Amino acid sequence: MVLFTEMFVSELKGVPVVDKAQESIGHVKDVLITLGESFPKVTGLLVSRTNGKMSAILLGDIELVGKQFVSTSSIKKNVAFTELRNGELLLCRDVLDKQIVDVEGARVVRVNDLQLAKVDQDIRLIAVDVGFKGMLRRLGILPLVEWFEIDIHDRLIGWDHVEQLRTDLGRGVITIPHKHLSELHPADIAHIISQVHQQEKNAIFESLSESTAAEALHELEPMIAARILMTLNTKKALNILEKMPVDEAADVLGDLTEEKREEFLRLIKVRKAAEIRKLLKHEDETAGGLMTTEFITIPRELTVEQTINRLREMAPSAETIYYLYVVDEEGHLAGVQSLRQLIVSAPDKKIADLMVKDDIIALSAGANQREVADTISKYNLLAVPIIDDENKIIGIVTVDDVVEFVLPPISRRRRQIIG
Repeated sequence: MVLFTEMFVSELKGVPVVDKAQESIGHVKDVLITLGESFPKVTGLLVSRTNGKMSAILLGDIELVGKQFVSTSSIKKNVAFTELRNGELLLCRDVLDKQIVDVEGARVVRVNDLQLAKVDQDIRLIAVDVGFKGMLRRLGILPLVEWFEIDIHDRLIGWDHVEQLRTDLGRGVITIPHKHLSELHPADIAHIISQVHQQEKNAIFESLSESTAAEALHELEPMIAARILMTLNTKKALNILEKMPVDEAADVLGDLTEEKREEFLRLIKVRKAAEIRKLLKHEDETAGGLMTTEFITIPRELTVEQTINRLREMAPSAETIYYLYVVDEEGHLAGVQSLRQLIVSAPDKKIADLMVKDDIIALSAGANQREVADTISKYNLLAVPIIDDENKIIGIVTVDDVVEFVLPPISRRRRQIIG
C-alpha cells in the first residue's frame, strides 16, 4: 500500500525520488494515469533519473509519495524501470495547460493544476484546478500570497465532469465531457466550439450525434460553421444538412464557395434542395434572406376538427405552427389563424369564420431586416408571413430569427465565402 497525502501535481513535479536506502534515483518528471474510470488511477511516475535516462516507475514499486520526496519499496538495483507505451497519458504533458469544458458553465477554461487524492487503496485524479490559485501554486509563490493573508478561492472542477477527447494538435488533448455534451443546449455547444482551436472544433463536432450537430451548426458564426462542414466526410455532412430546417441549411450553404455549395445541393434530396435554392436567391439583408419555407397553409373551407386532423399530419415538417396561414382557391393569402384560437373553438366551426382576414400583417421578400424586426415587435407577433407580388405566401420569418438580428452579434447573416 502506497503512503500518500492529498496534493496537487505541481507539488509533486520535481520532487526527489529515492530508494529504500535513501539513495538518489532522480526527480519526478510526470504522472502516469489510466483512463476508463470517472476518477482515473495513477499507475506510475515518470522519473528523470540520475543517469540521464527518462523512465517510469510503476506504483507497485513505490512505498511513499509525498511533497518532500518519493520513496521506492526496494533498493535502487531492484527497482523495475519501464519505458512509456504509446497511448499512455501523462498529466503534465497531456493535460496541464490544456483546455477543458466546464459543463455547468458551458465554457472553456485552462487547466492550471490537477488534484490527486487517495481513494481506498488507489491514488486517483479527482479534480482540475482552473483558478488563479492553481497558477500561483505552479509559480511557487502561493505560500507568499497566503502569508499576506490574501484570500484566493479554489476553483476546482471534478474530473468526473470531463472526459478525454484526442485531437491531432501535437501531443496535446482537449478534455471535454462528450458524454454530457449532447445534453447541453445547442447554443451552449456552439459557444464552447467557438472558444477552441480549429482542430479541436472539428474533434468536438465529430463527437456529436447528427441531430445535435445539426442544431449546433447553425448557432455558430457562418465562417466557423462553413469550415467545420467542409472538414466532415461528405456522408455525415449530408446527413446533418438533411436534419436542418431549410432556412438554416441555406444559411450554412450560403457561406461556402459556389462550387462546394452546388456539390452539396446535387446530393441533397431534390425537394429540399429546390427550397434551399429559392432561399439562396434572396439577399441576406432582406426578409427573403431571413425567411423559412417551412410553414402550414390550410384552405378556408375547412372546419376546426378537419384542420386539427391535418395538423397532425403536417406539423412534423413545419418549423412553427403558432400560426396557420389560410389561402383561397388560387393560393392567395386570405387570412391568419392562431393555434390558440383553433384549440379553444368548437370542432364544427369554419376556419373562414375564425381567421383574421382584415388588416393582415405581411411583408414582401424585399423588406429589410430592420423592417421585419420592427413589424414583429410592433404587432407582438411570433412570425410574419412573406408574400410575393400576387399576394401568395412564399415564407415566414419567425421571432427567433428577429432576435438574432436585433441582439448582437448579427454576423450570423454577414456571410463570408469559405473556400
